[in-house]
Amino acid sequence: MNSSHLFCLCCLAIFMLVLPLCFSGPALGEDFRGKEGLRGSPDLVLSSVSGNLELGRPSSIFVILRNEAGLAAGEDEMAVREDVARNITAQLISSDERIRVLSRPQFGGLLEGGASVTLQFTALAEGLPLGLYPLSLICNFSRLSAVRAEGSGGAPGMLFEYQEASLDLPLQVETVMGPRIEIDSPDGWWEYVAPGRESSIELILINRGDEPALDLQLQVRPSPPILMVENGWTRVNLSPGQSAEGQLSLFADENASSRYYALPCLISYRDGAEQELRREESAAVIYVGQRWSPAWIYLAGAALAGILLLSARLALEKLGRSRRRLRIVRS
Repeated sequence: MNSSHLFCLCCLAIFMLVLPLCFSGPALGEDFRGKEGLRGSPDLVLSSVSGNLELGRPSSIFVILRNEAGLAAGEDEMAVREDVARNITAQLISSDERIRVLSRPQFGGLLEGGASVTLQFTALAEGLPLGLYPLSLICNFSRLSAVRAEGSGGAPGMLFEYQEASLDLPLQVETVMGPRIEIDSPDGWWEYVAPGRESSIELILINRGDEPALDLQLQVRPSPPILMVENGWTRVNLSPGQSAEGQLSLFADENASSRYYALPCLISYRDGAEQELRREESAAVIYVGQRWSPAWIYLAGAALAGILLLSARLALEKLGRSRRRLRIVRS
């Protein structure tokens, strides 16, 4: 046996001794991460809260939940992520019975460190003053608590252990009136719908709420004795306290009785907070019939003619006295 064959046999013997050590795993139950344990637990916070509670109407509250945890120093993205929050469920809780949360717990899924998710809740506020009110967001999730090796020999298995966790995150929401659109009909003697012919009338929309109404539109529908309506309304935006005027052309039945009538209207707009399209039924009060009867018109005409004649007579008498004074002065 030459020296080259002896060298090869020695290398093979060393390789056979080292190979089992390379494939041997940790003992059963040994912590895979060693004495350092787990690093970088989930850190869930409320990134932002938007939306208000409009009194008397179901309203949406939007919550952005963010995991502020980051990778541990020296750890690459392919490593086991202990900063991940899994199976997230969030429930909005109100301690005030005047605020009822209508939505069920929302599922947030899985959030890695630096990631966020938007959750939407619906609540109803009734019978309470305007202002800020506290709520709580209860977040339940699971986190990786340990990574262990199990089995023995050259092929150990990995055991992942998870721990249930819960957080109570406080937040505040504001109660508002929201848009409140009212219809006003000018009640002057000139504002009326004459039976048997087309008439023009003015309507005024006023936002008496505390939030804007966008793309506001009015649709007036005919109802006896109004037989035909021509809407001359264009879309407008109304901030709180603002108003807008519009002209309508109406045709009333010639046999309509002279009195006030309710004209059905449909108001549609988008609120300024959620951009939700809303439709509201309302009514405009109009007067159908002549404001003045023929007898009153003749009487008013006679009175006006009498006033004009009296004014002319007084003017002539004043002119005559002035002429007489002028003659006396000349004489």
